[in-house]
Amino acid sequence: MNTKFPSKGWIDIHAHILPGVDDGAHDWDEAITLLKLAYGQGIRHIIATPHFTCNQDTGLLQESCTCLDYHAKAIADGFGVSLGQEIKYFENLIEYLNQGRALTLAGSRYVLVEFEPSDSLGRMKRAVRQLIQASYFPVIAHVERYRCLFEQERVQELVEYGAYLQINSRSLNGGWMDKKARWCKKNLKKGTIHFIATDMHNSSDRSPDIQTAVSWVEHNMGVRTSDRITRTNPGFILQDRLL
Repeated sequence: MNTKFPSKGWIDIHAHILPGVDDGAHDWDEAITLLKLAYGQGIRHIIATPHFTCNQDTGLLQESCTCLDYHAKAIADGFGVSLGQEIKYFENLIEYLNQGRALTLAGSRYVLVEFEPSDSLGRMKRAVRQLIQASYFPVIAHVERYRCLFEQERVQELVEYGAYLQINSRSLNGGWMDKKARWCKKNLKKGTIHFIATDMHNSSDRSPDIQTAVSWVEHNMGVRTSDRITRTNPGFILQDRLL
C-alpha cells in the first residue's frame, strides 16, 4: 500500500464521487465540481467509495479513480483520491474481499460496510465478527441511520465488539430539536465515533459539507478531537495501521 498521507487538511473516507457508477456523481463535470467543493471545505484526500454490486468491474473503477486523482492534483499539489467501496453486508462478503471482487478502503484492511436501517444488532455483530476473524477492520458507515443503535442506545456494545463507527458530517448540522443531530453529538462526546465523513453524492443536496461539523467539534470538544476524527484516524486507514 502506497497511498500518500496528505501533509495537511482533512481526509474523507466515504464519498460517492466516481462518475456514472452509482447514485453519486452523474458525470465527469459533476465529479470535478465535487473535487473543487471538497478542496474548498479543507479536504485534502478522498477515498472514493462507490456502492458495491456483484457485477462491477473493479479494474474499471480503478481506472476511473486514477483519472479522478489526476484531476485532483490539477486542482492542487497534495490533493488526492484513492479507491474503496461502500459494501452492504452479505454473507459471502469475506470471499469477495479475499478474491478482490469487493474492495477495501484505499487498499488497506479497513472495510466500509453498511446495513439496512432495520437490521438487528445481532446481524451487525455477526458481520463485525466475520470481518475481524478474517483479519479485516470493519468501519460501519453512517451509524446514525440504524434503528438498533439509534433507539436502543447500544453503540458502545458494537464498539466493544471491534467495530469502528462513521457518521455523516451533515447529520451534525441540526439543532437540539433534531434527534439525529443530538444523537450524533452525544456519541461524539462519549468517544464512540471514530470518523466523520461527507458521504457526498452531488453538488446540491448531498455536497461535501464538512466545515460546519468540524467547527462544532472544535468548539465543543477541542481542536485535538476534531483533528483525530477527520485526519488522524482516517490517516491510519491510508497507512493500513490498526487504530
